[in-house]
Amino acid sequence: MMRRVLFAILAVLAAPECRANNLGESYVYLQIHRDTVRGRFEMPLADFNRALRLTGTDREITANTLDQRIGFLQDYYRQHVTISDRQGPLSIRFTTHSFLKARGGYALLSFDLEGLDGVPDVLTFDYSVLFDEEPGHRGFLLVEHNWATGTFANENRVSLVFSPSARRQDFNLTSSGRLRGFLAIVRMGTEHILLGLDHIFFLVALLLPVVLRRGREGWQALERVRPALWNLVTIVTAVVAAHAVALSLAALGLLRLPEALVETVIAASTTLAAANILFPLFRERVWGIVFGLSLFHGMGLAGGMMDLGVVDEHLALSVFAFILGVEVGQVLIVVVLFPLLFLVGRLTLYRKVLLPRAAGASSGTAAAGATVNLVLTKVSTDVPWLYAIEARWLKTYLPR
Repeated sequence: MMRRVLFAILAVLAAPECRANNLGESYVYLQIHRDTVRGRFEMPLADFNRALRLTGTDREITANTLDQRIGFLQDYYRQHVTISDRQGPLSIRFTTHSFLKARGGYALLSFDLEGLDGVPDVLTFDYSVLFDEEPGHRGFLLVEHNWATGTFANENRVSLVFSPSARRQDFNLTSSGRLRGFLAIVRMGTEHILLGLDHIFFLVALLLPVVLRRGREGWQALERVRPALWNLVTIVTAVVAAHAVALSLAALGLLRLPEALVETVIAASTTLAAANILFPLFRERVWGIVFGLSLFHGMGLAGGMMDLGVVDEHLALSVFAFILGVEVGQVLIVVVLFPLLFLVGRLTLYRKVLLPRAAGASSGTAAAGATVNLVLTKVSTDVPWLYAIEARWLKTYLPR
């Protein structure tokens, strides 16, 4: 929810620069899995047509003629790109193709590397795409996915740069074992919770009254730490359990709900948690209600986990690492917030003034965020270029 609010502001400022692809550059993306290596070539058609003198002729490749001319483009790549392991050149088998409408248009050619006996330690690239025709052209190799090295959904970090003077290069795929991938997913889970303002607001709204008890005259301070800690453990346990259930079921493909519904319930959950501070809504059912609401937060987090592709392999280990990272992020919030709340909870100013105002502000922010989220969902779906920018920008920069 809050991601869309941030996007609404930043898309206007950053939209002209959001596309990763630039003229004068072609790209090779690799997805390295446990037993296979897949990839994708991205070719700027304006550069290709100009370099091969196809512009203005009946052989020009455009969005409308890509399907008819795809064989020619694939043959060009076969002649100008060779990928080898220690045994020799590998077969590039093209699978699908598509058109990316960005800066004149890009042809996207997906492929599989055949002839591999498992993932090699080193791949050797001979890359000369457009170098003979356009000496200023550059090629970039990016690894989109490699579980073993902790690389997921990468669209920015360049591994190799090809030029006319650097056509042949080795690329080391040596795995560092499972530990590096595991730790990378833990870090991603932590980032997701710390950057997910909607999840933070919900957790804070739940924690604000844990150092208090509700009496006839309103909220009263708890004099001892133990009851406050029990309240804290009850809430955090419910949240952790719900996250674990939702993330696990989503990874197994057993739990799917529309994104708009999940985001709306997430916003509503913050409103309910804040309203519970003002009125006794949860009463003795705190654990069950918090668990139910947190399930939707878990589904929101699961969306980010699935988009990043961290569960494409080592399913159980990946899900455990992501859950661990999410809970590490929550623990960091709790460790900072709980001692502070216990101290200020003794102040009348906090109980009578700050607490109700914080609850009202949280509730209002969540309601406004839900409205913005629904509007942006509709607008970005109806406006293709805005939807494309949002999808790539959110996927790259704003984890759930």
